[in-house]
Amino acid sequence: MSATGGYGAAAPRRRLVIRAETLREGLVALAVVSGFFVMYEPAPYDLLFIVAIGLFAATGLTLPRMLLPFLLLVILYQLGAVLTLTLVLDRANTMKWTVVGVFLAGTGVFYALFLAERTGIRARLIANAWVIAGACGGALAIVGYFHLAPGSDKLLIFGRAKATFKDPNVFAPYLIFPALILIQRLYATDHLKRAAFMLVPLGLIMSGIFLSFSRGSWGHLIASAALMTGLTILASPTPARRARILLICGAAALGAALLIAVLLSMPSVSSLFAERASLEQNYDVGRYGRFARHIAGAQLAFDKPFGIGIYQFAKIFGADVHNTYLNAFMSYGWLGGLALPTLVILTFVYCVRYVLAPAPWRPIFICAFSTWAVLMMEAWVIDVDHWRHQWALLGMCWGFIVATAKHVQTNDAGAPAPVRRLVG
Repeated sequence: MSATGGYGAAAPRRRLVIRAETLREGLVALAVVSGFFVMYEPAPYDLLFIVAIGLFAATGLTLPRMLLPFLLLVILYQLGAVLTLTLVLDRANTMKWTVVGVFLAGTGVFYALFLAERTGIRARLIANAWVIAGACGGALAIVGYFHLAPGSDKLLIFGRAKATFKDPNVFAPYLIFPALILIQRLYATDHLKRAAFMLVPLGLIMSGIFLSFSRGSWGHLIASAALMTGLTILASPTPARRARILLICGAAALGAALLIAVLLSMPSVSSLFAERASLEQNYDVGRYGRFARHIAGAQLAFDKPFGIGIYQFAKIFGADVHNTYLNAFMSYGWLGGLALPTLVILTFVYCVRYVLAPAPWRPIFICAFSTWAVLMMEAWVIDVDHWRHQWALLGMCWGFIVATAKHVQTNDAGAPAPVRRLVG
């Protein structure tokens, strides 16, 4: 028989075809995975997002009309920073701070645009990538805290785990969203092996949060997990499913308590825990404490329509603001100071309206909202305006808002929400 027509004919070779959309979304996934390594600037996360934003801008994005209020408020917020920059343009690093802020806001807008289309696929992509990043960060925190590798001291600061972040108070909140994703998946799974598999990354992430010794993050985790659990119960279709969630919640709480007990059995951990667990730290109270500075700063804000400029609060009061909303007035002027709370309130209202609406991506929406809402409450005592994951969560919430509104409208009326072409 011939080689071309008989039994000995070679099977046709399959061509490996990679769709352009796979490459685009894969780049975003890689950027999200790299989010655990931000020890240096620009971080890989920043560089990859610059490429991703450029690629999507060149190949096509859509701007849903419903995103316009979000986009306008973000622009006004950053415009306030640019205007305030003129007061301190000759000071060191002020230009860099403003440019970085505008870029991070741009990533938030990109997350919203990205999730507004192919929402189910892209939401899972981001969630899975963030879980991988969180597990890597948690593992590095353990390595650093227990000195399991050469150079592990670089993963600590003042005895607290920070992994490849600069600050444990930023590192730990970064881990909240992937922790909620895994906890919620435990609620949903019926397979024991799958649940056991998920406990490994969850244990790494929870250890990272604990070993950061960030009091705010401990409270953030508890509050966000409680909110996520409550919303998940409300979204559950049957009483049996709700009872199952409560049972797993109790088991998870017991497991977390056992993990903490094991860690506290180590003298180095227990001593630092005793110090950090105190509700009152010396930098919070007193004449020059954090809360006294907040009051003095609020009084000053009334007299400064353009703010006082970035880094100037510390020069006047001896320490940073540690209040995102007050810092908006100090570093973004009245324009930014009013735009930020308006944006937060509007986001909260829309999220409450749509987070429980039936949609394929509702579980991830619940986790994103539960993390972001508590983070913005914590923002009263810490500065989060330059946190990468704060902008990611905000943008994700708006992407989910738009997609869910479109989904509800399509199911109710049979017509998609109108969108306007942005680029491409």
